[in-house]
Parts: sequence; structure tokens; C-alpha cells
Amino acid sequence: SKMFKLQYDFINNLTHEFKTPVSVIKIAGNNIRSATQLSDRERTHYGKILDEEADKLNDMMNRLLSFTQIENRAIMLKEEMINLEVFCQNLVDSYQIKYPHFHIHYTIKGIEQYKADPVLLGSLFQNLIDNAYKYSFPEKKELDIVIEKVKKNIVFRFTDQGIGIPGGELINIFKKFYRIQTQYNQQGSVGLGLAFCKELVNFMNGNISVKSKEGKGSEFKIELPYESQQK
Repeated sequence: SKMFKLQYDFINNLTHEFKTPVSVIKIAGNNIRSATQLSDRERTHYGKILDEEADKLNDMMNRLLSFTQIENRAIMLKEEMINLEVFCQNLVDSYQIKYPHFHIHYTIKGIEQYKADPVLLGSLFQNLIDNAYKYSFPEKKELDIVIEKVKKNIVFRFTDQGIGIPGGELINIFKKFYRIQTQYNQQGSVGLGLAFCKELVNFMNGNISVKSKEGKGSEFKIELPYESQQK
């Protein structure tokens, strides 16, 4: 019964997630088709809308596909040496363009490079950064990222000042299709973000955990093997 409800909610949420960008694309397309003449400004505006909404659809499809591939171990790691400073700065720069009022700070302690799959590591970062933005108060869109080597592991900490997670929900947040109902989560979500992170970390032979206080914020910690993977 619980699985049926989760799947039912998943289909409803997924349908909503897809219908929204499809509707926006259709409206923009109809406006372009019905217009007798478009100014350069209007053409740029509609082009931007179509491009952004298509990216949303593509991102959702890729996330679902990647989740299935990782869950079934049907993907191969493509490891390379990653310069952590460059990696983090590129992410910060891209989010600065996307969300100018979102302040991301990062600190790298005692480590410069890490051998890993940059796509998978980037997916981890993007999911946790998106989560921090989505569940932060409008006046406190801030995230601190700390990267350090601890014994034989590399540890990534993502600390926000957001709405936090109720104690009773902490056990559920990494479950597939699970969503916490809050005022910040009314736009539809398939409940795969943190479950996807969990699968990614498991696939990379690591561990993910969370500490949180309602109204104060959350800290997600990822521990991945370091010494055994750098040769």
C-alpha cells in the first residue's frame, strides 16, 4: 500500500514537473506563430524562454535516466584528476549567474586534487547546492562548502542556513520518491534529489549523512575514499 502511494505520488509529481515547461514552451510557440512581426527584443525573450524550458525537460530526463543506470550499476566511472579549486569556482560562477543573490562560499583544506568522475561529482554538488537554495529563507540564501582530507577519506560538507529538517523526517529524506511537505516545496518535485545523491555516493563507495535543526539549517556530509583512489 505504501509503495503504491509512493508510485502514485511519483507519477503525479512527474506529470506536473513535465507539464509546466511543456505549457510554457507551447505558449511561447503560439505567441511566436501568431505574431505578425517580432522585434529583436521579443525574439530574444522568446528564444531565452524556449531554451530554458527545454533545459529543464532535458535535466529531468537525464536525472531519471542516470538514477536508473546508477541504481542498476549500468554505468562506468570515468575518473580523472580534478583540480578542486577550479572545479568549485566554476560551479560558483555558474550559480552566481543563475541566482545572483545566492552566496556560496567554499574552503579547501590541505588538498588540491582529487581523482574522481567529474560528471558524477558535479551531479552531487549540483543536487546539494540546488537543495540548499530551494530550502533557504529568501533573506538567507547562503551556503558554505568545506572540502578536507580526513584520514583516508575526502570529506565534503554543505552547510546552509535554511528551514532545516524535522527530526522525525531525517530517517526518510534519502528514500526514493519521498518528499517533505513544506511551503517551500509546493511547485512539484519527484522526490529523487537526495535519493539520487545517496545512490551516487553508494556507487562511489562513500557515505552521506545529515545534521539539521528546524529554522536553523542543515549540514550534509559526504565521505568518499581518497588514498585508495588516487593511484
